[in-house]
Amino acid sequence: MKIFTRNLLSLFFAAVITYIIGTIIGTILEFRSIPAKIPLANYIETIAFNIKGQPLYLVVISIGFSIAFPIAAKLRKSFKNIAAIGYPLAGATAIGIALGLMYLQFETVPISGGRSAFGFIMQLIAGSLGGFTFSKLHKPLN
Repeated sequence: MKIFTRNLLSLFFAAVITYIIGTIIGTILEFRSIPAKIPLANYIETIAFNIKGQPLYLVVISIGFSIAFPIAAKLRKSFKNIAAIGYPLAGATAIGIALGLMYLQFETVPISGGRSAFGFIMQLIAGSLGGFTFSKLHKPLN
């Protein structure tokens, strides 16, 4: 039971890390697309507002990770040569699939920082950092 709890907390922490990094990146990219000089205080205030105001994205990330990480664990057993990149790759894949599904559903990406190709890649990097975080915190079940 302790291992399960630790892994659940690791998954949640990885999702929070991805959420915060993805939100920060998304906010910065949105501000950078505005052709005006924006004070640093506005960046900080908007980032804090977005982190507090987009909990549904955190839920989407958590669901994606709860699907992707067990699959990565199974694949790591079969393919030892990808063990080091398994969880970061799973994290990036989960985010990519989530953003793709959002696009299919809404015909846009509700996560504004993921709408451009560069923003999409940055969201994938945030997902891979979440996967890396999970790989360092979790304890394998066997």
